[in-house]
Amino acid sequence: FQEADGGTIFLDEIGEMPLEAQVKLLRVVQSGEVQPIGARHASQVDVRVIAATNKTLLTEVEEGRFREDLYYRLNVVQVTIPPLRDRAGDVPPLARHLLARIAEQPGLRPLGITDDALALLGGYDWPGNVRQLQNALFRAAVLCDGDALTRADFPQIAQLAGGRPVGSAQSHGGAAQGAGVTLFKPDGNLRALEEIEADVIRLAIGHYRGRMTEVARRLGIGRSTLYRKLGELGIDQNAA
Repeated sequence: FQEADGGTIFLDEIGEMPLEAQVKLLRVVQSGEVQPIGARHASQVDVRVIAATNKTLLTEVEEGRFREDLYYRLNVVQVTIPPLRDRAGDVPPLARHLLARIAEQPGLRPLGITDDALALLGGYDWPGNVRQLQNALFRAAVLCDGDALTRADFPQIAQLAGGRPVGSAQSHGGAAQGAGVTLFKPDGNLRALEEIEADVIRLAIGHYRGRMTEVARRLGIGRSTLYRKLGELGIDQNAA
């Protein structure tokens, strides 16, 4: 809040904030004062607060997971953003924007995306909303060999959009063919991160035919880190 003094602070997923943290946030919003750890006196701050959530906060209030007083303090102007399934036209520019951000991460590079890939993404319902789209683009960018993502780089989305069950990674001649990584459970909730990570590593090992140096490079990690993860996740590189 001190760094945002005179400006705006964005609090994402406010509905996930623990109750004890909600008390502290309420105090700041009500008084406009913050007292850093170790400071003797509180400091006055002038901050505009924007908070986002994918939950129905009134339901959270009724069930005791979100403070009612904080809800009404924050809910001065409410902006409801429709889910991606209701604004398919936003998917192409959003996908390009997310790809540009993904390219800034270590080990990755700028990539284009073809019209057929954008058509596939635009026709999918995205139960996990923007985060699911970002995860799909990230996975495709990690495994892409070309200069642009195509429809073939999104096998999981193609399978889900077609109503077919998503299988585990399959191989033919050592290379992954039509393989997908399931990020979401059938109820729309994310799988555990270590499960997703294990699937991505297995898929990469198959895709790059067991060339561990290439697998590590494409995943943006060192070979020693890759081998450590194999042990931690119980992955047999010869069976992946």
